[in-house]
Amino acid sequence: MATTTTGRRPAPDRERPARRAGAGSPGRRVLPMLQLSAFLAVLVLWAALAAAGLVSATALPGPAAVFGQFPGLLGSPAYWQAVGDTLNGAVTGFAAAAVIGVPLGLVTGTYAAAEQSSRLLVDVLRSFPVIALLPVFLLVLGSTPAMKTTVVLLACVFPVFLQAQYGARSVTPMIAETMDAYRVPRHLRFRKVILPSATPSVMTGLRLAATTSVLVAIGVEVLTTLPGIGHEVVQAQQGGAAARAYAYIITAGVIGWSITLLSQFAERRLLRWRPPAHTD
Repeated sequence: MATTTTGRRPAPDRERPARRAGAGSPGRRVLPMLQLSAFLAVLVLWAALAAAGLVSATALPGPAAVFGQFPGLLGSPAYWQAVGDTLNGAVTGFAAAAVIGVPLGLVTGTYAAAEQSSRLLVDVLRSFPVIALLPVFLLVLGSTPAMKTTVVLLACVFPVFLQAQYGARSVTPMIAETMDAYRVPRHLRFRKVILPSATPSVMTGLRLAATTSVLVAIGVEVLTTLPGIGHEVVQAQQGGAAARAYAYIITAGVIGWSITLLSQFAERRLLRWRPPAHTD
């Protein structure tokens, strides 16, 4: 490091990291305003398209008509029953995917032989589109909540499994060689090194799977007679109530957004030990 003529080292630039961390990103006070502005811009564009008549009212009703459905829906037991049916299938399938995917991903990521031997099978299974297999599940399980849970499970287990596997494999070779040199017991190695290293990737997989679970559950309800938000959307469209159908679609979006917020909150709480990442 260069020194001054007096022999003292120059004081470190304390302002540079602060400028670097905040460069290119809006502040915490500005970001909500930008998000609100983007939301209002979409509403204005939506209202303009509906008012101009470029799209028929049955295909795209105006925002006033859609949001005017919520007072009646929020007071209807059928609305909350549909939301509960969708969440029940989504949460059950997601929980089963987490219970299966996380341990298998950690085990196969920790042991190279297990990962290499299962790679072909995993690549083949995760290539099948779950919705395309829906007729098979209907024949085997019937149009039942168990069938919806099974489809959600298959759609969510591979993102969770692959992220957990990637996290377990992210231990640097130097740390692995150090543990081998000191003959660290396997249970201590897993609890103190592998699990903390894999937790960020596991949380990412769980967050992606949580959102996917709701989308898949609604998709199954659209294609079958199972009750839920998707079934209500189909019923509203068939009955010519386009505004009501869009209200249910917005409900699905709000559920997905809420799941994302809860996942991010849980991730911040569980990963408080990890230093914040700064981008240049």
